Amino acid sequence: LFLKKLYGNEARLFRQTQLAIELMMLTFVRTGELIGAKWDEFDFEKARWDIPASRMKMKKSHLVPLATQSIEILEELKHLSGHREHVFPSQREPRRHMSNNTILMALRRMGYQGIHTGHGFRALAMSTILEDLEYPYEVVDVQLAHAKKGDVQAAYNRAKFLKERTRMMQDWADYIDGLVKK
Repeated sequence: LFLKKLYGNEARLFRQTQLAIELMMLTFVRTGELIGAKWDEFDFEKARWDIPASRMKMKKSHLVPLATQSIEILEELKHLSGHREHVFPSQREPRRHMSNNTILMALRRMGYQGIHTGHGFRALAMSTILEDLEYPYEVVDVQLAHAKKGDVQAAYNRAKFLKERTRMMQDWADYIDGLVKK
């Protein structure tokens, strides 16, 4: 139901806001990471988004493999805001990025106030990818850019699982597409 409301744009969201929610769902990054995205962070040829450490919660850069669906969204956004520094510029102050509240307000307009938040896409992705797509916890956890637990693990485990995460992100996007077509 959520996907049909989002893709059908029943709440009459600005197209940029609708695409922000779609991209957040596909990449399951934190809201601040999404709305602060700048065009120079994206490598379209490699289908990757390199979020700099300065914008990450744990102050470590984070590589997000992009599914073909994410690239398509970014291509559309390029037409809407490609001449700006930010992927999601503010409607009121185009030199700044969209507000933190934009996603929350959009979810409210869709009828999900108190039910869903931008951060909820992270939990949804983790649970669904573990349960339905059967990826190992460690792969999903690295994609969520969580801090390693414990001094020893943080010091020795530097696995990035890039090949697995790239496949996982495409599988996740295809899974979402499959739900929309049901």
